[in-house]
Amino acid sequence: MNVVFFVLFFASLAYMLFTDPTGATAAALVGAENAVELSVKMLAVYVLWLGVLGVMRRNGVANFISLLFRPITKRAFKGETPETQRLIAENLAANFLGIGSAATPLGIEAVKAMQGDRGEATDHTALFIVINACGVQLLPATIIALRQQAGSNSPADIFLPTVISTLLTATIGVTLVLLTRGRRKGARREIAP
Repeated sequence: MNVVFFVLFFASLAYMLFTDPTGATAAALVGAENAVELSVKMLAVYVLWLGVLGVMRRNGVANFISLLFRPITKRAFKGETPETQRLIAENLAANFLGIGSAATPLGIEAVKAMQGDRGEATDHTALFIVINACGVQLLPATIIALRQQAGSNSPADIFLPTVISTLLTATIGVTLVLLTRGRRKGARREIAP
């Protein structure tokens, strides 16, 4: 795929340089400027939410929120260590509040703790990744902030569609993981001598 992208990019660039060299240079400069501007905006959003997570951890709010998710994590991730369950609960809470940038480091730590030295993804890891991919959000704070920075007249209009779509995808994803979990265990028993 990288080769295809590379060929398309340079073929387009060569065509633009031969047909409209001035336009090609102007387009490249505008594209670079837009990329830098977007990077700075994204950096600001990430710094803000990572700071919020740091304050929440120091004040004990993160522990309180993770306690709210503890009944879910104990059932869904039975057998994991309390530390791993805490990381999972904090990750779910951060995703639930729409601060995915703060949830990512927690998710990586949780997966490392669940996987250990295993090469193949465990059932718990598969379930956790699907839940994270669906990203159930009560408050899509990062997207609202980006929409506001982009000049949207009503950046919070995505609230209800986001809640509905993430709940629906999470339900479907978790159901499919649980259905395939039983099949994978059956296949492992058949292969085992």
